[in-house]
Amino acid sequence: MKYLKLFILTLIGFFGSCNPVEIPVDNVSDVYNPNNGSVVFDFSMPKLALPDKGLHRVNLNLARTMDSLYRKQFCSAANVTDFKTNYTFSLEPGRYFYQAGITCTCQADSCLYAGFPGGQLSIWWTSGSFDIEKGKVFSQKLIFK
Repeated sequence: MKYLKLFILTLIGFFGSCNPVEIPVDNVSDVYNPNNGSVVFDFSMPKLALPDKGLHRVNLNLARTMDSLYRKQFCSAANVTDFKTNYTFSLEPGRYFYQAGITCTCQADSCLYAGFPGGQLSIWWTSGSFDIEKGKVFSQKLIFK
């Protein structure tokens, strides 16, 4: 009886876990629009006296005005990761403002001495603006000072 229960649980686990589900891809930026332009952000991590595993990308957001950026009314945002350095946005022509942030998870005061304003787990921000022209690709390197 004990082996029968174990066998049934194994079968349930096997059939329940081997059912792959397709995840629909909804990436609007891959659709080509000839009236738009593009910006490619180089989101490389700064060279600091900290281990690389202690630095993490937090966010990359775009807004039409500086006021909208501060109010968190973004027109576009990237789902940033520690494994990707370039992010591309397809946008209508005009001026845009960006904000990007990184955080530090190193121990003690090493984050504070490396330039993070609040020390460990605080966010170091950079921001700026750029102009998009129809049919052109613009490149922007994110620099944390």
